[in-house]
Amino acid sequence: MKITSKKLLSTLSAFAGVGLASSSVVACGFNIQKIIDREAATDTYIKTFSYAMTSWNTAYTMQAEDHKVLANTNATPLGVDEYGRVYGDIFESGDIKEQYIGKPQDDYKTWTYKIRDNAHWYKYDGTDAGKIKASDFEKAAEFIMRASQTGSQVANLWKGFIVGAQEVSEYLSKNPTASWSEAKSKAGTSGFGLTVNDDNGTVTYKLKKSAPYFESLLCYAVFSPMHSESENVADVGQISDFTKGYYSGAYLPTKVDSQTEMVLEKNQNYWFKDLVTINKIKYLNAAKGTTSLGRTLFEAGDTSEFKISSSDNQGWERYIGSDIDNPTFNYLYDAPSADSVSTYVLYMNTYNSLIDDNNQNKIKASKLLQNKLARALIATGIDRSVFVKLYSEKFDGDSDKSKMLRNVYTAPGVASFENEDYSKTVEKAVNKIAGKTDLSLSDGSDPLKDNVKLYTKKDLDSLIKELRKYMKNEGIIDNEQDTFTINYLQNPDHVASLNPKLNIMFERFNAIPNNPIKIESIAATSSDEYIASAQKGNYDLYIGGWGPDYADPATYLNTIAINGDLSTYTGVSRLLTKNSSGSYDAKVKTTSADGTADYIKQYTSFDEAITKIDNEETSDIKKRYADFAEQEANYLYKDFFMIPFYTMSAPKNYSISYVLPYTTNYSFTYGIAAYKDWSKIMQNRIVSLDQANEQKQRVENYKEEIKNDANKKKNDMTDRNHILFDK
Repeated sequence: MKITSKKLLSTLSAFAGVGLASSSVVACGFNIQKIIDREAATDTYIKTFSYAMTSWNTAYTMQAEDHKVLANTNATPLGVDEYGRVYGDIFESGDIKEQYIGKPQDDYKTWTYKIRDNAHWYKYDGTDAGKIKASDFEKAAEFIMRASQTGSQVANLWKGFIVGAQEVSEYLSKNPTASWSEAKSKAGTSGFGLTVNDDNGTVTYKLKKSAPYFESLLCYAVFSPMHSESENVADVGQISDFTKGYYSGAYLPTKVDSQTEMVLEKNQNYWFKDLVTINKIKYLNAAKGTTSLGRTLFEAGDTSEFKISSSDNQGWERYIGSDIDNPTFNYLYDAPSADSVSTYVLYMNTYNSLIDDNNQNKIKASKLLQNKLARALIATGIDRSVFVKLYSEKFDGDSDKSKMLRNVYTAPGVASFENEDYSKTVEKAVNKIAGKTDLSLSDGSDPLKDNVKLYTKKDLDSLIKELRKYMKNEGIIDNEQDTFTINYLQNPDHVASLNPKLNIMFERFNAIPNNPIKIESIAATSSDEYIASAQKGNYDLYIGGWGPDYADPATYLNTIAINGDLSTYTGVSRLLTKNSSGSYDAKVKTTSADGTADYIKQYTSFDEAITKIDNEETSDIKKRYADFAEQEANYLYKDFFMIPFYTMSAPKNYSISYVLPYTTNYSFTYGIAAYKDWSKIMQNRIVSLDQANEQKQRVENYKEEIKNDANKKKNDMTDRNHILFDK
């Protein structure tokens, strides 16, 4: 499974038990005192990676695994410090007396910024490739708008926010040989919403809607500049070879071997180099490892940190023991993680790409998944906990439910209004659908399993009988006693870890009495093929994740629009095409109205509603969130277009590390800001619980000081971060 975007918070209790610093504990030949006493270099940070880089071009990729590296090699327009304050990265930080880095105008629809004079491009070997110019932002824009040629995966954020981007993109998809100036002339009466000036280094964005939160988007690489030697920006391409890329961040890639390791070394010319104390970041390939690999690498001295996995029994016993709240090792800590705002879902793909090869089985699969009853049966018939307990079992106690089940798409913690988290607003909307008042959608509850009648008003036997009739009428099965098999795409690297649990989960679903649907897993031949198949939509079912780009429900809901970022994964953009009258037709059609006709009606209703809410309901936030919540509830619990599945955020996420927590930001709704490692500080011995708590208290105290004045202390020369706010 892979998270496709571009996004753990309890305090540890005091150590109880033997004082390990004064006595050596040995278990199975392992000396834990050596871990405590071992010293490591403070200028080398060693991590692991599970997926090879697919692109070194920030204007191309939306893959989170790519951005975890690109966040270190490529600067973003803006960034966030550990206290949650936005600063200028490529752009100047501006006047510290002002609320925003840029200059907002026209009710937050127009934003202007100036590029730093010392912002430069560099090759992988450190060669200076020239100043970052305002026109480099336009080159990135053109590359993204030419997505039909370049394959850029990030066009939807531009089309969702920038004036004229939708029109320019559509024109270029139909007229790929058109010049950029010609394409911009088709942007409409307001023109294209990006204006650049190389003479004074300014960049101005004009937005389709009021967005006071726009600066959180500028912390995402989708709005970063792109270097191009060619007049034809499409020539830049995907950039799979790191030696062909251009870099602007704190580190430069010096070695990339997707099978073994990647190495980044400090860019000695980065404008914030004085804040960078880590000179080298190494990534070791851990793709084919078991859940204990992170621990064993750390214990061998090969990495700088690891997170204790609940499915690693030996590691759990060694460092935590029987009392989760009182670990037996006091050199671990729990800090915020981006996993808390990332949601994993099960996609039900209505257009497997094999349909393009006239694969009759996949045409039948499309007809099946276009039917709401089929989707409802899968959503309420699968016992998600069977799989998710792989991550959560140590926290679950005697419960048969996993505490890491997630029941909404927009993750808790992303947006709130008047002290109510948006996820609770979705919960109210789902209760309305179910005719209930006490249905919980909190993580760890299971409002789906065996609740088909609650949402469809049909008992299981009646639903299956009606579904079998539909399947026979559509030629999916030959008679009403047959079954039809759909496939789940598996990663072969997980053959010894995740895949067995997934298979058991599907086997239990298949065992539902009289179930006409069977789910079987098909493993790709390699991890590369797995990624390629996922991106092409070559599957019927697939689990993937999404993390936020900004602090609003739209950062999730727009991804599942008909032409949203995840439309390849849902299949909707390939299944539905607009006809000459502006309405939608389906490439695969059913004769039954409860197939294609209903699918088009339900999906277009969702698509139109979220577009209207996002563009028009920008001032009344309470109404905006309530209307978004109604659409999200319908999508998941009325139409069952997608199944919310789990969060990787455990009730406690214990880490053992040489990195001091809270020396980086935890701003998970600010683009890729939280992926940046360059401000982290390492120490030569692992961080103790007391040290972790001191760091947490330091940041909390600082935030309290600036609570009523976010600009306070920005020019405090005794604070290392003051250079972030110097012009």
